[in-house]
Amino acid sequence: MTVLYHPVLDRVGDRVLVDGAPGRPFALSRTLPAFAPPDALGDGEPLGDEHLSRKPILLSAASDGSVRIDIGDSSTTVSVRGQRVVGSTMLSAKELARGVVIELGHRVVLLAHHVGTPGGVLDGGVGDESRELVGASDGLRRVLWDIQSIADLDLPVLLRGETGSGKELVARAVHRASPRRDKPFVAVNLGAIAPSLAVSELFGAEKGAYTGSIRRQVGYFEQAHGGTLFLDEIGEAPVELQVALLRTLETGEIQTVGSTQLRKTDVRVVAATDADLEGKVASGSFRAPLLNRLAAYEIWIPPLRERRDDIGRLLVRFLREDLAEIGELQRLAAPTGGAKPWVPASLVARLVDYDWPGNVRQLRNVIRQIVVGNRGRNRADMTPAVERLLVKQPPREPENPQPIPQAPPDPPKAPAPDPPPAAIKAPSDEGPSRSRSASRRKPADVTEAELREALRSCRWDFAATAEKLGISRAAIYMIIERLPGFRTAGDLTEQEIVQCHRELGGDLARMAERLEVSERALLRRVRELGLVTSGVSGR
Repeated sequence: MTVLYHPVLDRVGDRVLVDGAPGRPFALSRTLPAFAPPDALGDGEPLGDEHLSRKPILLSAASDGSVRIDIGDSSTTVSVRGQRVVGSTMLSAKELARGVVIELGHRVVLLAHHVGTPGGVLDGGVGDESRELVGASDGLRRVLWDIQSIADLDLPVLLRGETGSGKELVARAVHRASPRRDKPFVAVNLGAIAPSLAVSELFGAEKGAYTGSIRRQVGYFEQAHGGTLFLDEIGEAPVELQVALLRTLETGEIQTVGSTQLRKTDVRVVAATDADLEGKVASGSFRAPLLNRLAAYEIWIPPLRERRDDIGRLLVRFLREDLAEIGELQRLAAPTGGAKPWVPASLVARLVDYDWPGNVRQLRNVIRQIVVGNRGRNRADMTPAVERLLVKQPPREPENPQPIPQAPPDPPKAPAPDPPPAAIKAPSDEGPSRSRSASRRKPADVTEAELREALRSCRWDFAATAEKLGISRAAIYMIIERLPGFRTAGDLTEQEIVQCHRELGGDLARMAERLEVSERALLRRVRELGLVTSGVSGR
């Protein structure tokens, strides 16, 4: 259990490891158990808030991985999923894999979640260089371990992760932990550079190299000499730039536009993307040799929803920064007497339970919205503007799908001839030819049994399953999320993946069938664990 919010903010991030074996109830109250920072060597302290009861709440694990919460004689108000618990409630194994937010006494917020083997990976000198990487989740620990492993080597690094997940912060951490830390760090967003200017921007241009060039232009490679060049949005690099980059990575030389001379360069390249580069290689828009060069070492950055236990620490960091900027940092002082914390625990619980499609960047913006929108108030409120930022809007299925428009009929006197055989689309293997939109169904109409049968018959290929059921691929994820009998690759434990990988020899297609998850999502988890795979079908 991790403390996500506490009136004494220095307690945020403390945790206690709970033995989940059946038959061993876990007592939670004001006076026990002891929570401590993840890497603390000494004993911790209980929650200690006077608004919590001394009489314990009991948590009991079941053999199926679920946990029962019994309020018993405790007077502490307990809320789970935003609802007050009366008597008892059950937390399913799937919910615990995602992380369950528990609010105590309207003052303390905890997260019940799974963790791997604690300790170790934050040691070795990475911490001081990586202060901007806030948190102690398993996912972030793996990233810090990767940084420590690669920092002193001059290999190129490819960072992969969703937009807003902190790829530039990881790139800076690699630079700061490397022998190049005292040299320049130059960040370039390739998506913001016009394709026609990309080569000259990176490699420079001689005077007169093109119309309007009245002086020599120094490129980003020269600016980063001796240091690190961070190429964000590498998937947006135009073909001409890809060719030049590949040559530089292979030879260590650059050539400015308008010059015939080659010059040695001493730059470490760290690239980042949220794109499917393998898909771009397959479509011909990205060069395979360049991908192989850039990916000398890959670091996978987990999305915020997979490191939910870090949200409390991030929240405190952003609150302190923004309140200090407007001169109201005193609002975060520990309340005395019967005063309530400036930030309501219910607001924190709402933030933690959100899935953050925009990741850390979105969280940062929402916290700023909260701080600025509550300037001068004695207690922060969930304003309508903030609420709108947190509303999920999943893709909606059209209730009355419109057929694909047909060409108007020809005049009766001049009927159009039948199309030649080559123009007639052959029926698919899954049934007679029909328009995609005409076959759409509502996700609510798909039963659990029907979905499971379709997934198994399609070998857990989500695209084929969606086509078979007549729904969108996005709807598959929506249905799985609401049905307790299913799980995603994100729900799998590290031990499950490693054991299955060992037993099946790394055959990804067979692993996906056995674990009953999407092959594409499983591939990402396998790569995060540094495992080698075979049998990738591209599903």
